[in-house]
Amino acid sequence: MHNEPIIRPIRAEEGPEAKHLIYSVAHELMEPQMTLEGLIDLWEGWGYFTDLEDIQKNYFDNGGVFLVTEMYGRVIGTGAFERFKDSQVFSTDGRLHTDDESLRTGEGVCTVRRISLLPECRGQKLGYTMMLELIRRAREMGYSKIILWTDPIKLHRAVDFYHQLGFYNLPIEGMD
Repeated sequence: MHNEPIIRPIRAEEGPEAKHLIYSVAHELMEPQMTLEGLIDLWEGWGYFTDLEDIQKNYFDNGGVFLVTEMYGRVIGTGAFERFKDSQVFSTDGRLHTDDESLRTGEGVCTVRRISLLPECRGQKLGYTMMLELIRRAREMGYSKIILWTDPIKLHRAVDFYHQLGFYNLPIEGMD
């Protein structure tokens, strides 16, 4: 059992544990007024987190990685990226307003996803370490841009955290 945190690729059998962790963190941060079971039922009905049904296909086979932070013999955090695949968002008549050609085409761009850390493990720079590892691996795999989507209202602390790492906001049509 490791008392020091280890960041490593997820193992196939850890998928359900990671999904539950992600749901638990989303519940705490996004919809604490609901029960966890209610949130899971609602979001499963909407198709949220379907990428977690086949992590190998959706991440490792899609130009990305899915990492976990392990400590005390259990998964306490997650982080992933995948090759950006919906370049429609970046088209000249799409939602994102940018002159950056790579962002409009999606070429050389990956998307960070599934950043989660158990509440009792926060404040130890584990999220920061995970993000640095994701950035390092993305560069190593040839990505020149990393994007992420987050809720600036409910997840304002996450937005501040991403800004500290050098991420910046891009204007999206209809969002002020």
